[in-house]
Amino acid sequence: MDRNSGQLVSWLLGSPLDPPPPLAAELKNGLFTSVPIFMGGVFNTLLVAAIAAWRHPTPVFTGWVLFEAVLGVMRLTCLVRGRKAIQAERKPPRHAAALLSCAWSASVGVGTFLCLLNGDWILATIACLSAAAMICGICLRNFGTPRLAVLMVCATVAPCAIAGLLVSEPVLTVISLQLPVFTWTIFIASFGLHKMLVSRMVALSELERSQSLNRTILQSSPDPTFLLDEAHRLIFSNPPGRELFGEDVAYGEPWLFMLPAGDRARAEAVLERARSDPANLVVELTRPSGSSAWFDIVINRTAAALKGFVVVARDISDQKVSEERAIWMARHDALTGLPNRTILQDRLDKILDRGEASAGAALLIVDVDNFKTINDSFGHDCGDALLCTVAQRLRATLRADDLVARTGGDEFTLVIAAACEADVIETARRIYGQLEAPMRHRGLLVECGVSIGASLVPRDGRKRSDILKAADVALYAAKTDGRSQIKIFSPAMLIEAEKPRAMIASARDALQRDAVLPYYQPKVSLYDGRTVGFEALLRWRDKAGTIRSAEALVAAFEDPTLGAMLSDRMLARILDDIERWAGAGVPFGHVAFNVSGIDLRRSAFAETIRAHLVSRSLPPQCLQIEVTEQVFLGRGSDQVQEALQRLSDCGIRIALDDFGTGYGSLSCLNRFPVDALKVDRSFVRQVGRGRDAEVIASAIIGMGRSLGLEIVAEGIETAAQEAYLMNAGCDLGQGFLYSPAIPADGVPAILAHQGQGLRQALRA
Repeated sequence: MDRNSGQLVSWLLGSPLDPPPPLAAELKNGLFTSVPIFMGGVFNTLLVAAIAAWRHPTPVFTGWVLFEAVLGVMRLTCLVRGRKAIQAERKPPRHAAALLSCAWSASVGVGTFLCLLNGDWILATIACLSAAAMICGICLRNFGTPRLAVLMVCATVAPCAIAGLLVSEPVLTVISLQLPVFTWTIFIASFGLHKMLVSRMVALSELERSQSLNRTILQSSPDPTFLLDEAHRLIFSNPPGRELFGEDVAYGEPWLFMLPAGDRARAEAVLERARSDPANLVVELTRPSGSSAWFDIVINRTAAALKGFVVVARDISDQKVSEERAIWMARHDALTGLPNRTILQDRLDKILDRGEASAGAALLIVDVDNFKTINDSFGHDCGDALLCTVAQRLRATLRADDLVARTGGDEFTLVIAAACEADVIETARRIYGQLEAPMRHRGLLVECGVSIGASLVPRDGRKRSDILKAADVALYAAKTDGRSQIKIFSPAMLIEAEKPRAMIASARDALQRDAVLPYYQPKVSLYDGRTVGFEALLRWRDKAGTIRSAEALVAAFEDPTLGAMLSDRMLARILDDIERWAGAGVPFGHVAFNVSGIDLRRSAFAETIRAHLVSRSLPPQCLQIEVTEQVFLGRGSDQVQEALQRLSDCGIRIALDDFGTGYGSLSCLNRFPVDALKVDRSFVRQVGRGRDAEVIASAIIGMGRSLGLEIVAEGIETAAQEAYLMNAGCDLGQGFLYSPAIPADGVPAILAHQGQGLRQALRA
């Protein structure tokens, strides 16, 4: 039986009232009680099947008889085995009994179905009366498992109801229509009976427990308690004490002899301290049964008249288990059960300190690819399931002496024996082999892709931090180079790893020096060659005065704080330029400004842009917002939609950039306010070179026009590309064919020569 089936059967046998485990087991064991009802059901069904076969010796009824005979033998065998298991205090075959019961009830229903359709009303009457009796028996015998009873009743009644609807007799049709009400009444009665009987059983159980507790309290303390004389000899033991050390406790003998030999010296010192103040001792004791337990033994001096000691031992085994669990939790990951960073660091220190690295070792950092996207798209439960799956497969891949630790949200670290890079590559091959099959989660197939960075010990460092940094650098190289691969550290990787830090530092420096400025690339009408607007592209001036592109600051845009600061600086510069052009009467049309998901998820982002326009007395039509479809994916899409809708409501047009390169394009068009589509340069570049790209570009243009959207093609570099796109129905184009991005001061000059055509104006 697979896991899902086992869970279903366990649920069928469960109680909706969640009784205590012993009572729940007793209720489930009802499958093996009420033998007279059980035997009556078996023989009655077999008899009805035999009558049917006798009156109509067809293969169907003969098969029914044989099936009932075989099923009856199987159920009887299961019943006998279950009763023997219960007597032996073993777990009976409850799942098998439940499945056989369901099969039997279905057989009763199907057999009655066949009798009703046969047209022999004497046989049909016998079968229906028998089925009714069986339903009564099901409800009475399975009161402890009402869900199972409901399923069995449904399996019996449903075929009868269907048969009644299929025959031509009107009375049976009416009865069939009444059967759901009859069945529902049975369900209510079954659960009501279950609730009443379980409540009674729980009450009796609680009463018995309470009486037992009262008896224990009346007789003595529940803790093992002893009285010692001045010489530490045992003079009294309560029943728990006798259970702890055995009924034949040696009264008059030194109490210390009852303790393990290794604890006697410590216990004697505690007894001496107890002469003045209460003292305690924690020891592990072994009961006569052989089981051991931890006890906190508190020793107090008795009243002066008694001249002795009272010793109370409290079982703290659970506390010790909790302490051990807490220690385990401090060194392991709660989700996957893997060791955490603490154990990893201890293992690395052990390898480095004891010289075990000479034998060869390697550290691998395994990072789950696209984990954030999986979490955002399918939910955290799917992400947790993926982490557990990866953890299990990693454990299955490595040797027993190797270490697998979870060291981050989507990161695992492995320490393996490896003499050379070939050993690391072989381990990675096995890992990718284990992770090749996708994980199935709630009907979804989720890829288990990982990227791996590895470092060798001691080749790549003599300190733990050096080994970890080397593997982390290699992981960065693996992810940068396309993911789902392994990279082994080499010194050259350090240069690449430093690039993001350098980008962030350059962005901060450019902001501090006020060296961030927009350049403007014209957007040209493919029909008349006029410049109808511009796209603002970020440029920055380095310390040497060289104008650099935004690609040199890519990592900064991924930082929420820096990304927002760059966007704000660009917006301010763009609006300053627009205000200056508007004041000079320059017909610039509009300026498109790229914003990110980080910007759109900022509070009051739309209101801020609108306030800037109002403060400068600029119309909203002068500004266009460009977004990529990536901002629509993942968590926060509702905030993005709300911000875009507010911008659109105030008259700012929205353009969807890089269209066709992601996963959510069509849904974006349907859900978000979009006024223009920009055909990505990757498709435009292939126009004239590849038929597939031309087909895709034409399809995008055709779809956009059908939706009433303006179509803009990016990256036009040749006249042939321009001609193809114009014939396909594209409205606007931009690219080096017309102009690269130019500073703000060059915009009026271009627009002043509109009559010459843009290319001639640029040459002028």
